Amino acid sequence: MYLSSKNERSYMTELKEKVRFIKLCSDTTFKYLYKNPKLKPWFDEIILEKCGLDLSGFELVDNETNTGNQIKDYRMDLVLKKEDTIVIIEMNDSYYQHLRIKNYSYLYRIAGNRFETGENYHPMETKLILFNNYSYQKNSKVKEVHYLLMEPHLQDVIEDIESFEIYLPEFKDLCYDNNEIDIRLSLFQKESYEEMRKATKNSRDLEIIEELERLAMDEEFIYAYDHEAVRKKEENSIRKDSYEEGIAQEKMEIAKSMLKGKEPIEKISQYTGLSLSEIQKLKEKEC
Repeated sequence: MYLSSKNERSYMTELKEKVRFIKLCSDTTFKYLYKNPKLKPWFDEIILEKCGLDLSGFELVDNETNTGNQIKDYRMDLVLKKEDTIVIIEMNDSYYQHLRIKNYSYLYRIAGNRFETGENYHPMETKLILFNNYSYQKNSKVKEVHYLLMEPHLQDVIEDIESFEIYLPEFKDLCYDNNEIDIRLSLFQKESYEEMRKATKNSRDLEIIEELERLAMDEEFIYAYDHEAVRKKEENSIRKDSYEEGIAQEKMEIAKSMLKGKEPIEKISQYTGLSLSEIQKLKEKEC
């Protein structure tokens, strides 16, 4: 089939529009790209500028905490090691309750791993880098945070364990006059390849975009990518159900307490949000 140059351009545009958009802030995407030796420096330069950590010479290690992953090759945790320094990198695509506890529990578990393995312990630095696809909870304008363990009165710092958090939404709307790394971070917030290309003319950024387009046609990668999306929906549903169940149980306990205090059911209903019939049934059950 012969296409004129005009028709060919139209055909290519239509083809690109049909290519599925792969999010850069997906955990699966982030880890897959970082594991590509040609693309890893693109991420390392972000980390160097925003966290002050030079990751050249660090090796990606597959530690035992990965053994439960269903698709290990794509979802292997990003744990890097060089001599006596370990760096953990995580992409948090969305916020949920207890996420911070989960991330920092992982940090402390890795930091204390040598005690568990029986090795002769000697000073080791452990660092956590979080790319967060949500805003800082206390101040939405914060772009980066650096945490150290500190004794507040003596101002004594334990430097063996530290963490860095980058809040991606704060880089969303940037123009060409911003620095190269900030523009790079803005790509994590784009919702189409076209938006990404409009945001940058940097050849290395364009290489990332081209790789995302290639991955959109890679069946094995798409399976892993979709698996992550399904897993997150299931986890969110479980968290929501557990949360709602907890709230319902709390209301029932308050109602029980008020019934013991001889409070009228109308008042209990107003206070707890439970219906009059629910409270009446509870009253009959308790009696």
